[in-house]
Amino acid sequence: MPQIRVNIQLLGPEQGLPSRNTRCLTQDGRGFMWVGTGQDLWRYDGYTFQNFTGMLTRSIGGSTLINQLRTGPQGNIWIAHNNGISIVDANNLTCKTIDPSQHIKEVDSKQNLDIFFDKKQNAWVAIPGGRLVRINSKLHPAALYTPNSKPSQSFSVGSVVTTLLSDSKDNVYAYIEGAFLHKVSETNSLTRGINLLDGLIESNLAVSSVFQSAPDLVTVYYRQQGSDKGKMRRYDFKKQQFGPLQDADTPVDPDFIKSDSKGYVWSKSKKEVRFFNQKTGESTSLTSRLQQKSGAATFFFTSYLSSDGSFWISCVNGLFKITVTGEIFTKYLSKPQEKPGDIGSSMRGITEDSEGMIWACSYGYILNGTAYMLHQIDPPTGRTRHMVLHRPRNIPGDHVIPYKVLFAKDDVYAVTDGTQFLKIEPESEEYYPVEFPFVSGRGFTSFYKLNDQTFWLGTWGGMGIIDTRNLKPVLLNDKPGRYIKNERVNHFMPWSQNRILVSTINGLYVLNQDATIKEHYGQSAGDKIKLPALQIFHTVWHENALWASSGQGVIRIDTVRKTARLFTMQDGLPDNNIYAALPDQQGNLWLSTNKGLSRFNTRTQKFHNYGLADGLPHMEFNHGSYLKSQNGTLYFGGLNGIVAFDPARIDTNPEKEHALQLISYSKYDADRNKADTIINHKPGKEIVFNPGDRLFAFSFMSPDYQNTTLNRFRYKLEGWGDDRWQMIENSNRLLINSLPPGKYNLKVQVSVAGADWGTQDWQAPIRVVVPWYKSPWFFILSLLGIGMVLYLFYRYRLRQILHIQQIRNGISADMHDEIGSTLSSITFYSQALLMQMEKAEHQQVVRKIKENAQQVQEGLSDIVWSVKAGSDEIEDVFARMFSFGSGLAESKGIVLHFETDPQLQKMKLDMQTRKNLYLIFKEAVNNAAKYANCSKIDVDIRQENGRIKMVIQDNGKGFDQQLTKKGNGLSNMQQRAAQMKGKLTLQSKKEEGTTITLVF
Repeated sequence: MPQIRVNIQLLGPEQGLPSRNTRCLTQDGRGFMWVGTGQDLWRYDGYTFQNFTGMLTRSIGGSTLINQLRTGPQGNIWIAHNNGISIVDANNLTCKTIDPSQHIKEVDSKQNLDIFFDKKQNAWVAIPGGRLVRINSKLHPAALYTPNSKPSQSFSVGSVVTTLLSDSKDNVYAYIEGAFLHKVSETNSLTRGINLLDGLIESNLAVSSVFQSAPDLVTVYYRQQGSDKGKMRRYDFKKQQFGPLQDADTPVDPDFIKSDSKGYVWSKSKKEVRFFNQKTGESTSLTSRLQQKSGAATFFFTSYLSSDGSFWISCVNGLFKITVTGEIFTKYLSKPQEKPGDIGSSMRGITEDSEGMIWACSYGYILNGTAYMLHQIDPPTGRTRHMVLHRPRNIPGDHVIPYKVLFAKDDVYAVTDGTQFLKIEPESEEYYPVEFPFVSGRGFTSFYKLNDQTFWLGTWGGMGIIDTRNLKPVLLNDKPGRYIKNERVNHFMPWSQNRILVSTINGLYVLNQDATIKEHYGQSAGDKIKLPALQIFHTVWHENALWASSGQGVIRIDTVRKTARLFTMQDGLPDNNIYAALPDQQGNLWLSTNKGLSRFNTRTQKFHNYGLADGLPHMEFNHGSYLKSQNGTLYFGGLNGIVAFDPARIDTNPEKEHALQLISYSKYDADRNKADTIINHKPGKEIVFNPGDRLFAFSFMSPDYQNTTLNRFRYKLEGWGDDRWQMIENSNRLLINSLPPGKYNLKVQVSVAGADWGTQDWQAPIRVVVPWYKSPWFFILSLLGIGMVLYLFYRYRLRQILHIQQIRNGISADMHDEIGSTLSSITFYSQALLMQMEKAEHQQVVRKIKENAQQVQEGLSDIVWSVKAGSDEIEDVFARMFSFGSGLAESKGIVLHFETDPQLQKMKLDMQTRKNLYLIFKEAVNNAAKYANCSKIDVDIRQENGRIKMVIQDNGKGFDQQLTKKGNGLSNMQQRAAQMKGKLTLQSKKEEGTTITLVF
């Protein structure tokens, strides 16, 4: 008969629930469990308890006593308390309180004891005196229903409606106490409807409880005076008749009875809890186990069967969570452990002989004070023979620890975990050793029968061979040739073309029958197949592929395409250390790891993991300890014995998947130096973080409470740059230190109690706000601001320039009008005086005065021109230069050739540069006209390499630059060139003319 496992957990202060006195509980539409502890209201997510008492008291206006919790038709939590009724919105986590006594004057009590719901989504609130208050779907108290009875049979204040039922015609019935079902009438009363004792011959029966078992069917339980056995019968609303009276289907006098999806019927009374297995017809009492768990007899208040099949009970000693699972593993050589992680009998090699007996080696199974290290298991009977190997009596020797047993014909051989090869006599438990004196490392690691005469032995540092005919050991490390040397050998497997595939810490080797290396699969340059991991523990051929168990996951190797793929914890494995992979007939590989067993469907690539809650005696398994027997039974050895199971008998149908829920998310606001937690996030709504937010934490839950410690979560943050699934390392809590500004999409998946990753992703868009100084608006406003500043500066400079131009024009006008007119008067009066003078010496003085006045007037004209605004363009300079040069040349009979670059037409010069350019030109042309005795002057001005170049060349007599003394004119020109940040050069030779070049 299939065995079952009952797991009981008592939740209390150790799990975060301060009060053990839990009075009522229920589950909301999202899957959270809600618990009432007297005056406090708590929500449980499978990991922590969260206090919502403050939300309730704020809605009420003060504290209260919670009497009952119920789940409404919309998944909200209804709370009956001594101040009315409160409804908690499970999604928004808001609370609304209704006081029926404020709406219906006949309601003279604020004490609300229980809540029921009918098919029309009306809520019925039980108040003292057996009365009901109906609250309609709009949450408005609509009417008070009072039971009609004779004065002698009136209900006491302590009477209360315990059950509400309905038939297919939507008639509502209430059971208060006694022998009648009361029908809700249209006159707002409860009238006697059905006599539950009608037709009973036995007079010692009293109604115990009433339950709705079908739309038109009611089950009535009866107490039998003087007997512990109860009775039951069913009433059909349609037929309006009772069925036959029969023994109750539960020994409990129930106040709760309900079936779960696995075929168990749960029943509870105030002092007893049971479940009934409908498949086997077996009833199991849990009362003594619950009392043992709590440490004393207890009183059970309310119970609830959650959506995942867990059974919850509130009591004075805490909150019980009970789960029932089928026992799928048979255990050998294991012992109960005081706490998870304790080590029992650590197993090594497991083999099967021709008669189906299982041989297992261990590091010591203690029985009656003796450590047994070799065991023989008979699977049909479950009997185990324990052996202690020893030398024959006449030969001295120590006890040995066998590592693995193999068979050749009728002989039994073994290797130890040291350096010995053994021949064993099972009947006498005697052994005959062959010593391998130079085995590398600590000893043997694997054992393989090549044929009936030859065994291959893997060691920590190579291979050994022994022939049973002469028992001579051979170590291949000492033998020249291409053998596996100085590498740990973990496993041997028959391969194609009569070769052997060997698993090592350096990949896979294909060996010939003489143990020489044919080829290698690993990570070397010449390897035909590149492996993603090198430490290989085991290989198996399954579903047209080679599967390798490694220290980094399980590898699928396609030997045709020469490709390999690695499956890791990211894909659903419980751990990346895989010691063995054994196939079944359903397309699965069963993997032993350091964190339990894993079932891998190679067709769908889905994982399902098994742990302590599934019946494993220990989570950690051992290398080399595995076997697939002839009848398909799989054996795995670990740190506390062996587990065995038939894969075909295990239910691999996926469990019903529940929606993943966000418990809360929090952030640290650096600007306010404060952490904020949000608990009412609506699914799918965008989550917005401010620029100063960091240290984000998201907590998740799945309403699968059977073993939340095995629930695993992974996430994908799209938009982050790495869209791969990542494991959440902190149980159910995702921690992200910071996020740069941008938009993201967070997806989360859950693997429930070892199952594969769920298909219902929780996801929410996330937006991290750009800092104000990086926002587009700030950029636009900054550009506008900069533009405004530049514009204002331009306006300011323009006003300055216009003001300076006004000053310059004023100065030039004053100089022209005042000084110019005075000089003109001097010139005029000098000329008049010359005409009146007769003496030559007097005329010479006056003529000198006239010439000087004319020179000053001419220089003043140049100064006025340079100061005057409006002549800043280079074309104005060129015009004045040409005017001066052409006038001077014409007076001297010289040909002037004046040429400028059109690219310079729009260029502007500042006042100083303009003056210096003109005066250099004037000085050079004037010198050529006066002293060069030339007939032609060429002036060429153009732009070269971003600078202005002026060349003045005459064809005069020239001069010797080394012999001629440098005059003031040339010095002045060079000083003016320096002021222009330019360079002036002069080149001249006798009879070859003179060339002056200015570059600025």
